[in-house]
Amino acid sequence: MNHHDKKTQAGFTLVEVMIAIGIMTVGSLGILAMHRGVGEANRAALEMNTALAITERWVERVERDSLSWTERGPNTLSLINDTDYLAGLTATTAATGWSTGWFRPTPPRLEESYDFDFFGDDVTGTGNPNPPKYCTNLRVAWLREGSSARVDIRTFWYRAGYAPGGATHPNWVGGAAFRGADCDAGAADSWGLNTATLPPNIDVVFASTVVTWQRREGT
Repeated sequence: MNHHDKKTQAGFTLVEVMIAIGIMTVGSLGILAMHRGVGEANRAALEMNTALAITERWVERVERDSLSWTERGPNTLSLINDTDYLAGLTATTAATGWSTGWFRPTPPRLEESYDFDFFGDDVTGTGNPNPPKYCTNLRVAWLREGSSARVDIRTFWYRAGYAPGGATHPNWVGGAAFRGADCDAGAADSWGLNTATLPPNIDVVFASTVVTWQRREGT
């Protein structure tokens, strides 16, 4: 009778315990991988939303700038002297496609900038000590010479999760190179932002708006 009780009370064997531990380990690794994937997706979504907010902010700045364009014509004084981002239209020709090409805008207001930190706050204009993460470039082209123009805005940024060290891709952009470029449009063009060779660690969003000269009463 006692011998029978010992058999019924026997525990798991060592093999069974090892198998159970193995199953739990594999399951845990799967859960950790899922959490990592969700975390990266959330971070990418946050970066995209921040870039879209920055781009929208620049749409508003460009449209505000157009309020100073009060004379119709391709070379008016109000276009040359009173606008900050549209003035380059006066130098466009048929050879340039009536377009300025991409350029880095320089806001006249100290609280505004062309580069932004991780939180989407202007860096240069406010004396923000945080390193730049997002950059904005503009491109302006005539729609109807002298009266309306299209303004393209691109916001590009260095993706989180990539070490700033050695390149792992032929089009890789190092962190130091990104910061050193200081949002220069020529450097950004060389990275292939408008082509299929977009670097794997750089993302970009585009937007466009149309502006027209603002008729004033009596003009």
